[in-house]
Amino acid sequence: MRLLVTRPEPDASIFSEELRGLGHEAVLQPLIEFRVLEFDLEPLRAAEVLIITSGNSLRALQERGVIKDFHGKPLYCVGEQTAKRALAAGFETVLEIAQTGEELARKIIESGRRGALLVHIIGEHMAFDIVGALTREGFSVQSATVYSMDACREFPPSVASMLKAGEIDGVILMSPRTAEIYVSLCHTHGIIDCDKTPIYFCLSENVAAKLASLKPNHVRVPAKPDRKALLELLHAD
Repeated sequence: MRLLVTRPEPDASIFSEELRGLGHEAVLQPLIEFRVLEFDLEPLRAAEVLIITSGNSLRALQERGVIKDFHGKPLYCVGEQTAKRALAAGFETVLEIAQTGEELARKIIESGRRGALLVHIIGEHMAFDIVGALTREGFSVQSATVYSMDACREFPPSVASMLKAGEIDGVILMSPRTAEIYVSLCHTHGIIDCDKTPIYFCLSENVAAKLASLKPNHVRVPAKPDRKALLELLHAD
Protein backbone atom coordinates (compact mmCIF):
# COMPACT_ATOMS: atom_id res chain seq x y z
CA MET A 1 0.00 0.00 0.00
CA ARG A 2 0.97 3.63 -0.44
CA LEU A 3 0.77 5.07 3.07
CA LEU A 4 0.80 8.69 4.16
CA VAL A 5 3.03 9.04 7.24
CA THR A 6 2.03 12.06 9.32
CA ARG A 7 4.44 11.71 12.26
CA PRO A 8 6.98 14.47 12.98
CA GLU A 9 10.63 13.99 12.14
CA PRO A 10 12.81 12.13 12.94
CA ASP A 11 10.09 9.60 13.85
CA ALA A 12 8.53 9.87 10.38
CA SER A 13 11.67 8.64 8.62
CA ILE A 14 12.25 5.83 11.13
CA PHE A 15 8.63 4.67 10.86
CA SER A 16 8.77 4.89 7.06
CA GLU A 17 11.71 2.50 6.98
CA GLU A 18 9.74 0.03 9.07
CA LEU A 19 6.83 0.31 6.65
CA ARG A 20 9.09 -0.28 3.67
CA GLY A 21 10.36 -3.38 5.44
CA LEU A 22 6.76 -4.63 5.43
CA GLY A 23 6.50 -4.01 1.69
CA HIS A 24 4.61 -0.71 1.79
CA GLU A 25 5.42 2.58 0.05
CA ALA A 26 5.72 5.49 2.46
CA VAL A 27 4.86 9.10 1.61
CA LEU A 28 6.27 11.38 4.28
CA GLN A 29 4.10 14.31 5.31
CA PRO A 30 4.79 15.37 8.91
CA LEU A 31 1.86 17.42 10.15
CA ILE A 32 3.61 18.82 13.22
CA GLU A 33 7.13 20.13 13.76
CA PHE A 34 9.07 19.85 17.02
CA ARG A 35 10.41 23.03 18.66
CA VAL A 36 12.20 23.38 22.02
CA LEU A 37 10.85 26.17 24.23
CA GLU A 38 12.63 28.29 26.79
CA PHE A 39 11.79 26.73 30.16
CA ASP A 40 12.65 27.04 33.83
CA LEU A 41 14.78 24.19 35.16
CA GLU A 42 13.94 24.76 38.83
CA PRO A 43 10.66 22.74 38.90
CA LEU A 44 12.53 19.78 37.36
CA ARG A 45 15.35 20.09 39.89
CA ALA A 46 12.85 20.20 42.76
CA ALA A 47 10.93 17.15 41.52
CA GLU A 48 11.28 13.84 43.32
CA VAL A 49 9.70 11.90 40.45
CA LEU A 50 9.30 12.89 36.78
CA ILE A 51 6.38 11.95 34.54
CA ILE A 52 7.24 11.47 30.85
CA THR A 53 4.34 10.85 28.47
CA SER A 54 6.18 11.55 25.21
CA GLY A 55 9.65 10.92 23.87
CA ASN A 56 9.60 14.56 22.78
CA SER A 57 10.05 15.57 26.42
CA LEU A 58 13.31 13.64 26.49
CA ARG A 59 14.31 15.18 23.17
CA ALA A 60 13.75 18.69 24.58
CA LEU A 61 15.97 17.94 27.59
CA GLN A 62 18.63 16.52 25.29
CA GLU A 63 18.57 19.49 22.91
CA ARG A 64 18.69 21.90 25.85
CA GLY A 65 21.77 19.98 27.06
CA VAL A 66 20.42 19.32 30.57
CA ILE A 67 19.22 15.71 30.47
CA LYS A 68 22.21 14.45 32.49
CA ASP A 69 21.12 16.66 35.39
CA PHE A 70 18.06 14.47 35.93
CA HIS A 71 19.34 10.94 35.35
CA GLY A 72 18.98 10.09 39.03
CA LYS A 73 15.29 10.94 39.22
CA PRO A 74 12.82 8.03 38.86
CA LEU A 75 10.28 8.15 36.06
CA TYR A 76 6.70 7.30 35.29
CA CYS A 77 6.35 6.73 31.52
CA VAL A 78 3.69 6.31 28.87
CA GLY A 79 4.81 3.76 26.29
CA GLU A 80 7.46 1.04 26.22
CA GLN A 81 9.39 2.96 23.57
CA THR A 82 9.49 6.09 25.70
CA ALA A 83 10.74 4.08 28.67
CA LYS A 84 13.43 2.40 26.55
CA ARG A 85 14.47 5.76 25.16
CA ALA A 86 14.72 7.18 28.69
CA LEU A 87 16.91 4.31 29.87
CA ALA A 88 19.09 4.62 26.76
CA ALA A 89 19.47 8.34 27.50
CA GLY A 90 20.84 7.56 30.96
CA PHE A 91 17.88 7.50 33.33
CA GLU A 92 18.31 4.83 35.98
CA THR A 93 14.82 3.98 37.22
CA VAL A 94 11.42 3.59 35.58
CA LEU A 95 8.78 3.07 38.26
CA GLU A 96 5.79 2.35 36.04
CA ILE A 97 4.97 2.08 32.33
CA ALA A 98 1.45 2.48 30.94
CA GLN A 99 -0.04 2.51 27.45
CA THR A 100 -2.03 5.74 27.89
CA GLY A 101 -2.05 8.83 30.08
CA GLU A 102 -5.28 7.70 31.72
CA GLU A 103 -3.79 4.32 32.59
CA LEU A 104 -0.63 5.93 33.95
CA ALA A 105 -2.66 8.25 36.18
CA ARG A 106 -4.50 5.23 37.61
CA LYS A 107 -1.21 3.45 38.30
CA ILE A 108 0.25 6.49 40.04
CA ILE A 109 -2.89 6.86 42.16
CA GLU A 110 -2.70 3.18 43.11
CA SER A 111 0.96 3.62 44.10
CA GLY A 112 -0.08 5.98 46.88
CA ARG A 113 3.04 8.18 46.53
CA ARG A 114 1.17 11.30 47.64
CA GLY A 115 4.10 12.64 49.64
CA ALA A 116 6.44 12.99 46.65
CA LEU A 117 6.59 16.06 44.41
CA LEU A 118 5.81 14.93 40.86
CA VAL A 119 6.58 16.99 37.77
CA HIS A 120 5.03 16.18 34.40
CA ILE A 121 7.33 17.26 31.54
CA ILE A 122 5.01 18.19 28.70
CA GLY A 123 4.46 19.92 25.36
CA GLU A 124 2.08 22.80 24.76
CA HIS A 125 -0.71 20.44 23.62
CA MET A 126 -1.73 17.54 25.83
CA ALA A 127 -4.24 14.81 25.01
CA PHE A 128 -4.91 14.03 28.70
CA ASP A 129 -4.49 16.21 31.81
CA ILE A 130 -2.50 13.99 34.17
CA VAL A 131 -1.72 16.91 36.48
CA GLY A 132 -5.42 17.61 36.98
CA ALA A 133 -6.26 13.94 37.50
CA LEU A 134 -3.56 13.50 40.15
CA THR A 135 -4.21 16.84 41.88
CA ARG A 136 -7.83 15.83 42.41
CA GLU A 137 -6.56 12.72 44.19
CA GLY A 138 -4.38 14.68 46.61
CA PHE A 139 -1.01 14.38 44.85
CA SER A 140 1.56 17.17 44.80
CA VAL A 141 2.15 17.58 41.08
CA GLN A 142 3.25 20.32 38.70
CA SER A 143 3.86 20.58 34.97
CA ALA A 144 6.85 21.92 33.04
CA THR A 145 6.20 22.84 29.40
CA VAL A 146 9.41 22.24 27.46
CA TYR A 147 8.44 21.88 23.79
CA SER A 148 5.90 22.79 21.16
CA MET A 149 4.60 20.87 18.16
CA ASP A 150 3.77 23.46 15.50
CA ALA A 151 1.02 22.58 13.03
CA CYS A 152 1.59 22.22 9.29
CA ARG A 153 -0.31 24.98 7.46
CA GLU A 154 -0.99 23.20 4.17
CA PHE A 155 -0.39 20.03 2.18
CA PRO A 156 2.28 20.25 -0.52
CA PRO A 157 0.71 20.17 -4.01
CA SER A 158 1.96 16.62 -4.60
CA VAL A 159 0.24 15.25 -1.48
CA ALA A 160 -2.97 17.17 -2.14
CA SER A 161 -3.02 15.81 -5.70
CA MET A 162 -2.54 12.22 -4.54
CA LEU A 163 -5.37 12.54 -2.01
CA LYS A 164 -7.71 14.08 -4.59
CA ALA A 165 -6.88 11.36 -7.11
CA GLY A 166 -7.35 8.54 -4.59
CA GLU A 167 -3.68 7.57 -4.92
CA ILE A 168 -3.13 7.31 -1.16
CA ASP A 169 -4.20 3.86 0.07
CA GLY A 170 -3.84 4.55 3.77
CA VAL A 171 -3.21 7.38 6.22
CA ILE A 172 -1.41 6.79 9.51
CA LEU A 173 -2.48 8.99 12.43
CA MET A 174 -0.74 8.65 15.78
CA SER A 175 -2.30 11.35 17.97
CA PRO A 176 -5.60 13.22 18.36
CA ARG A 177 -3.91 16.51 17.48
CA THR A 178 -2.36 15.09 14.31
CA ALA A 179 -5.78 13.82 13.28
CA GLU A 180 -7.31 17.24 13.95
CA ILE A 181 -4.66 18.95 11.79
CA TYR A 182 -5.17 16.40 9.02
CA VAL A 183 -8.93 16.96 8.99
CA SER A 184 -8.44 20.73 8.99
CA LEU A 185 -6.10 20.53 6.00
CA CYS A 186 -8.57 18.34 4.13
CA HIS A 187 -11.19 21.06 4.62
CA THR A 188 -8.69 23.75 3.58
CA HIS A 189 -7.83 21.93 0.34
CA GLY A 190 -11.41 20.96 -0.44
CA ILE A 191 -10.66 17.25 -0.65
CA ILE A 192 -13.12 15.99 1.95
CA ASP A 193 -15.16 13.81 -0.40
CA CYS A 194 -12.01 12.25 -1.82
CA ASP A 195 -10.85 11.39 1.67
CA LYS A 196 -13.44 8.64 2.08
CA THR A 197 -11.18 6.38 0.00
CA PRO A 198 -8.08 5.85 2.19
CA ILE A 199 -7.95 3.40 5.05
CA TYR A 200 -7.21 5.30 8.25
CA PHE A 201 -4.83 3.52 10.61
CA CYS A 202 -5.30 5.27 13.96
CA LEU A 203 -3.28 4.60 17.10
CA SER A 204 -6.37 4.68 19.34
CA GLU A 205 -10.12 5.24 19.39
CA ASN A 206 -9.48 8.79 20.63
CA VAL A 207 -7.51 9.46 17.45
CA ALA A 208 -10.15 7.85 15.24
CA ALA A 209 -12.90 9.99 16.81
CA LYS A 210 -11.29 13.13 15.40
CA LEU A 211 -12.06 11.95 11.85
CA ALA A 212 -15.83 12.15 12.30
CA SER A 213 -16.37 15.12 9.96
CA LEU A 214 -14.68 13.25 7.09
CA LYS A 215 -17.14 10.35 7.44
CA PRO A 216 -14.44 7.82 6.51
CA ASN A 217 -15.42 4.44 5.15
CA HIS A 218 -12.50 2.49 6.63
CA VAL A 219 -10.90 3.10 10.03
CA ARG A 220 -8.67 0.57 11.74
CA VAL A 221 -7.39 0.73 15.31
CA PRO A 222 -4.88 -1.73 16.85
CA ALA A 223 -5.77 -3.79 19.91
CA LYS A 224 -3.25 -1.79 21.97
CA PRO A 225 -2.41 1.91 21.53
CA ASP A 226 1.28 1.49 20.74
CA ARG A 227 3.55 1.61 17.70
CA LYS A 228 4.29 -2.13 17.71
CA ALA A 229 0.61 -3.05 17.63
CA LEU A 230 0.00 -0.55 14.84
CA LEU A 231 2.81 -2.07 12.76
CA GLU A 232 1.35 -5.53 13.34
CA LEU A 233 -2.02 -4.23 12.10
CA LEU A 234 -0.35 -2.83 8.98
CA HIS A 235 1.56 -6.09 8.43
CA ALA A 236 -1.69 -8.06 8.57
CA ASP A 237 -3.43 -5.79 6.04
